[in-house]
Amino acid sequence: MMTETTRIKKTPATLILFAWLVVGIPAGWGVYNTVLNAKKLFATSPPAQMPQKETGRV
Repeated sequence: MMTETTRIKKTPATLILFAWLVVGIPAGWGVYNTVLNAKKLFATSPPAQMPQKETGRV
């Protein structure tokens, strides 16, 4: 019987961490800014002010 040995090449953990940071930091920044801008859509605005009538006095 002939058996083959297969070598499994493992990626270093530091490279995986670096790749996640390269993708995760900009993605997190984008989500953060999206949440800040979405808050503006759902914020209650102050009641509208009635325009002041001009009295015509000088």
